[in-house]
This record gives sequence, structure tokens and C-alpha cells, in this order.
Amino acid sequence: MILMEQEVITARTRNTGTSAARACRRLGLVPAIVYGKGIDSVPISLESAELRKLVAKGMGHIHRIKVEDTGLNDNIMVQSIDRNPITGEIIHMDLHKISMEEKIRLEIPIVLFGEEAVAARGLILQRQLREVSVECLPADIPSEFTVNVAGMDHGETLLAGDLPIPDDVRLITAPEEVVAVVLVPKMTVEEEEEAEEAAGEAEEPVPGQDEPENVS
Repeated sequence: MILMEQEVITARTRNTGTSAARACRRLGLVPAIVYGKGIDSVPISLESAELRKLVAKGMGHIHRIKVEDTGLNDNIMVQSIDRNPITGEIIHMDLHKISMEEKIRLEIPIVLFGEEAVAARGLILQRQLREVSVECLPADIPSEFTVNVAGMDHGETLLAGDLPIPDDVRLITAPEEVVAVVLVPKMTVEEEEEAEEAAGEAEEPVPGQDEPENVS
């Protein structure tokens, strides 16, 4: 579960608007907003050190944030991260204030291991889902769902409902959703042509064989 050491994230309020956000970035700060039940949205700016704390723990981690001059000192989770499409640099964050007594919905990553054993048998593991949606109390959030796929064989399928979901966590993703399936690799076009040619050659009669003898 993810309720671990809560480093306090400190932030300052900022002005709203596009120009204010750009000015914030020019100062080396990242604009963000804190919102949630029972509070008005609070536009804030984050220094790089505080940003690293938020990103390092992942989307499902519970942080404690303290916003200067507002009295806001509460639990939050990273709701979304906007990045520059070219540089990948973070340009904005949405932070969701949460209550430890209220259930939330979020996406939990799926970690599969043992793919090497599947590949060793000449098969491939085709991934369909990399995360599933769940609902639970913040203190019960799983960090990930881990499954050993080494024993899966051709045609076998891993479904969302097969994941090791704890009793205190409710799966929102449909249980019949396919997480992964084991398949036989498809032949390339060249391999298919070679196989067809080989089959055709095997079916052609050899001259002089099985021909009726002339009776004089």
C-alpha cells in the first residue's frame, strides 16, 4: 500500500491566467492548481525541488501539501501532468485534495514478469492493458498489481478479473477485459512464401515416377 513517509510539499500562491503561468515558468517555477471537495481551487507555483518530490513517487502516492498564506495543509494526489510535447518538460500539474475517509478512483499499473519463459517456448505475450481502474480508500491504494506469466501457454489469456485484487479494493475495469494473451508468432511474408513454395514442390510429381508402363 502507498501510505508511506509523507514529505511535505511546500508551495506559494500565484496569479491566474496564461500570461501569469508563462511568467511563472520564466522564473523556473511550474504552475499548478489544487482542487477538491470543500475548498476553492488554489492556483500555486512549485519550485523544481518540490516538483521532483511529486513526480518521483508516482501518480498514486499520497503527499502532504502546505500552501503559504492560505492555511491549506492537507493530503493531495497528483491528478494529471501536462508536458511540453517537444521537450517533455512539465508545464502544469493538477493536484487533487483528498480525504482519508473517502474512497477514490484511480489507475493502478499492471506489472507482468516471466515473459522470458514464454519467449523460450517460441511464443509471444501480447499486452492489451497496462493499468486498471480501481476504487478504494487512500490508505489502501496498491502500488501495482504483479502477475507471473511464465506458465502461460498458447491461447491462454490473463483477464483483469484474474489480477490479485485485495478485498479492500474494488475493480472498476470490467473483469473480462483482456490484460494479456499468449500467441504463436506470425510468419513474415517471406516465410509464408517460402513455406508455400516448399509445399508446392513437395506435391509436384517427379518425372518418370508413377507413370504407367507402355505395354506393346
